[in-house]
Amino acid sequence: MRAFRKAAAAVAAAGLLSLAACSGEASQDAEDQESLEESVGTYSLEQAAELPAGYIQDIADKGYITVGVKYDQPLIGQMNTATGEVEGFDAEMARLLATYIFGEVTEGDEGNLRFVETTSQNRETYINDGTVDVVIASYSAYPERLTQFDFAGPYFQTGQNVMVAADNTDINSVADLAGKNVCIAEGSGSIGNLEEANPEAIITPLADYAACAQALENGQTDAVSTDETILYGFTVDKPDVYRVLDSSNIFTDEPYGVAMPLGETDARNFVNDMIDEIIANGDWEKAFNLTFGAAGMPLPEFPAPNRY
Repeated sequence: MRAFRKAAAAVAAAGLLSLAACSGEASQDAEDQESLEESVGTYSLEQAAELPAGYIQDIADKGYITVGVKYDQPLIGQMNTATGEVEGFDAEMARLLATYIFGEVTEGDEGNLRFVETTSQNRETYINDGTVDVVIASYSAYPERLTQFDFAGPYFQTGQNVMVAADNTDINSVADLAGKNVCIAEGSGSIGNLEEANPEAIITPLADYAACAQALENGQTDAVSTDETILYGFTVDKPDVYRVLDSSNIFTDEPYGVAMPLGETDARNFVNDMIDEIIANGDWEKAFNLTFGAAGMPLPEFPAPNRY
């Protein structure tokens, strides 16, 4: 485990691992994760020299930061039931932010970093009612959202892409989707995006992207389309089943930001300073290599925070 959070997770993980020891799966998962973390190396970020008055200082005085993350998106934010840890790039950003505020990270109910499961449906409510201090949950900082919340970042720049069967040689670009069945989750904005990018694609909605991925594996659809980060999550366990098209095919702009209540300009600038620092010191790339990079996603361009 990463040096700055090893102590915090050790007790919880030990109990969970012992429950699953009979199968050996949990211990194997932990060994694989530790091997990956050792190869990537530890973060070098240190506590900020000064905390801005107001929102960030209040968090420091409280003694912990509560971060809303997804629990069901591989590589982005996912609860590992074997270890009891939240994994993914968003979770790593939360750990780095806690480090920047407190100088070290301790996780759990008594720690200075406390995760709260957050979905696309409740993340705005959680910000407004104070359930979380910030949301780091693949939340795109669209211009219209900047009038409702403050967004630091983007801390990750992605966009909509396409996933096909690993042995599919007919679809290699968005243009190749003409006349093809493409699965997208019901109600997703990805539907309108694809309709604009290729009006000749035949969109076949299903309940969620897990259902779309299963349909692709079963040969019931030709492709799946949504954020590239989500698509790569399906290749983690099944790299021989799925293939994500080259990133040059991305056809939307999805700037993931750290959301907080509207009007917290100093806090937003503080988080932007952290993003700039982790890009400069190599920690951003380490977080990427722990997550998306381990799934074969090519290193994207570093994000540039929008200091509006």
